[in-house]
Amino acid sequence: MPSSLPITPLRKSAAFEPELKDLEERLLEGLSNCRALESVIRDSFTSIKWKYRRAGQDTLRTSVPQIDEELAESLRVLAELEARLPVIRTQAIKIQLMYDSGRQKAEALAQDLRWLNRGWYERWYQVTFTSKGPVSWRWRSTLRILSVLAFMILAWMTTVALLGATHAHRQRLVWGERLPS
Repeated sequence: MPSSLPITPLRKSAAFEPELKDLEERLLEGLSNCRALESVIRDSFTSIKWKYRRAGQDTLRTSVPQIDEELAESLRVLAELEARLPVIRTQAIKIQLMYDSGRQKAEALAQDLRWLNRGWYERWYQVTFTSKGPVSWRWRSTLRILSVLAFMILAWMTTVALLGATHAHRQRLVWGERLPS
């Protein structure tokens, strides 16, 4: 077509007419395919409904008696367990008490072993100067009294030694190699 001719609406519509016919044919083909799929789906749905109803009826015939039997058995077992529950509960409480008592004894034993594994000086120091030692108050007071007595004797002996040394120094007594014999 020569390009000098003006484009009119009639020519535009004539140019799109083959495309419209092609689109119409494809729509018709798609519509017929859609109807075919719809009928297949409808048949499948009807078949599924029928099979579902049949399976439901078969299930009801076979499963309901089985479910009733299992329910009766479960109720029987629950009744037995309910009858045994108080006994089991008391046994569990006794086991818990025994466990707690054993744990407390083990902790006390471990604490005693830690105490006995300490050196003599550490034990003496803790009993004498603190209230943490695992000993009776009588033993603690006895050790404190003995410690005070030992300190007093040591202080007295130190005082006597210092007084003797000062006396010897004042008297100009000879020390070392030139001690008088």
